[in-house]
Amino acid sequence: MKDNAFKLVIAGIDSSQEYKKKIIREAQKLNVLDRLIFTGPISENDKKWYLSNCTAFVFPSIAEGFGLPVIEAMYYGKPVILSRCTSLPEIGGDCAYYFDHFEPEHMRNVLNASLEHYNKTKPREKIRERAGFFSWERAASEYLALYESLA
Repeated sequence: MKDNAFKLVIAGIDSSQEYKKKIIREAQKLNVLDRLIFTGPISENDKKWYLSNCTAFVFPSIAEGFGLPVIEAMYYGKPVILSRCTSLPEIGGDCAYYFDHFEPEHMRNVLNASLEHYNKTKPREKIRERAGFFSWERAASEYLALYESLA
């Protein structure tokens, strides 16, 4: 949030009040607390609104099981900026932008470069196509094929 005018919206369940307090302290140090928004849990309609109106979906997760929120953001053709940890690169493929590490200056540079590239190349449809690659039907079909191959 340093050196830009973006708002950071952190939506969902507040699983750790201590971590939330840490984020707030850092925002206070940087004098950007007025641009930090914690929504808490949100409805499906609110999620759709946030995803369709965001500038980017930033998800520097280090402990993600699959990354369904990434697919949801990609469905809207939004730039997704992810960590290289866990399954996220498998989901984002070449349609996502990635943090190689979590140093603030690196993250700021990746954010800026990603948005510049996205705005210049307009890969919205390619991102949406990538999101369409994932479906419950496809997952079920692949599991069925796997189980049948074991029989």
